[in-house]
Amino acid sequence: MEVTFLYHSAFLVEGEKADLLFDSFRGAKVPEGDKPLLVFGSHGHRDHFSEQTFDAGKVRSNVWFVLASDIDPDRVPKQWRERTIFVKSRETHTLPGEVTVETLASTDSGVAFLVTLDGKTIYHAGDLNDWYWIGEPDRDNEVMTRKYRREIDRMSGRTLDVAFVVLDGRQESEYDRGMNYLLEHVAVGHVFPMHCWKDYSWIRKYRAEHPDLTGKTCFHEITGEGEHFSVSLGRTGSECSCKKNEKESTS
Repeated sequence: MEVTFLYHSAFLVEGEKADLLFDSFRGAKVPEGDKPLLVFGSHGHRDHFSEQTFDAGKVRSNVWFVLASDIDPDRVPKQWRERTIFVKSRETHTLPGEVTVETLASTDSGVAFLVTLDGKTIYHAGDLNDWYWIGEPDRDNEVMTRKYRREIDRMSGRTLDVAFVVLDGRQESEYDRGMNYLLEHVAVGHVFPMHCWKDYSWIRKYRAEHPDLTGKTCFHEITGEGEHFSVSLGRTGSECSCKKNEKESTS
């Protein structure tokens, strides 16, 4: 499986039977081909979705769009409305390429995605995170933590072969709460931190501060936009031998 970090929370996943494009809000370079391309929008925030999300349809004709229901249907170009599915949390859909899409509720807006591709499970969190903010009332933060953990616990007993997970330095000393709980309670093969606002030092910081958690998975240290990874599925921790390739143009 090939994974390209595009920017922010946008990733391209290239599988055998289909390709997946997540949260591409300023366009993305996608490979040509006949395989189905499934384009996901986890919610309507401008750092996850825009009209440029639909640019993928200029390159691939066999394209489908899977958008959270908080996105205004009027933002979908007419030519793609029959190829667009709007989803809410707790839904399951079967799509071209023998792809199954399940949804979780976000702790912010929209949904998180669990996608089964080529028999493997790919998790994209969207804005599902433990948004614990220093200075906010304790009660509000506690409610957030309970909501987040309830959603993550729904994946207990499953294996996430690839997981794209929020690691946001704006949370300061609490930046690691969401990542910690996921890695402590769900089996994850490969982790790609995201939503870092171009400050990738938080990824290095996390690895240094949590060797126990990053050591039991393939924790990918992203350093910039366009980085490409050849992912060897079925290997974790010290067995991880994934190849990180040269950066590619993302648009």
